[in-house]
Amino acid sequence: MTRLCAIGDLAATGAKGITLADGREIVVVESSAGVRAFLNSCPHNGVTLEILPDRFFDADRTALVCTAHGARFLPTSGLCIAGPCAGRHLTPISIRVEDGEVRLDV
Repeated sequence: MTRLCAIGDLAATGAKGITLADGREIVVVESSAGVRAFLNSCPHNGVTLEILPDRFFDADRTALVCTAHGARFLPTSGLCIAGPCAGRHLTPISIRVEDGEVRLDV
C-alpha cells in the first residue's frame, strides 16, 4: 500500500493535497467522521479544488471549497452542498489509516 501522509500532517489545515505516481491528484481530509480521501477534481469543471497548497477548507472547517467558483463540499461524504455542481459528489478514494499513517488502499 502506498503511503500518502501521516495523520499529523493534517493538523495544520485539516487537509493535504497529494499527487500520486500515476499523476492523479487527491485530497486527504480529516473531519468529525474521521479521515477520508477524494479525487482532487471539482465535478463542475475538473479543476483542482485549491489554489494554495493544502488550503481546501473554509475558515471554520465545515466544508471543502473549490476556489475556482466557490462550490462547497461536505468533508464527510464529498457531497456538493452549494455552487454550480450542487447535489454531485467528489470521487472517493479508498484509504486505510494504520499506525498513524494514511495509505492508499489498493
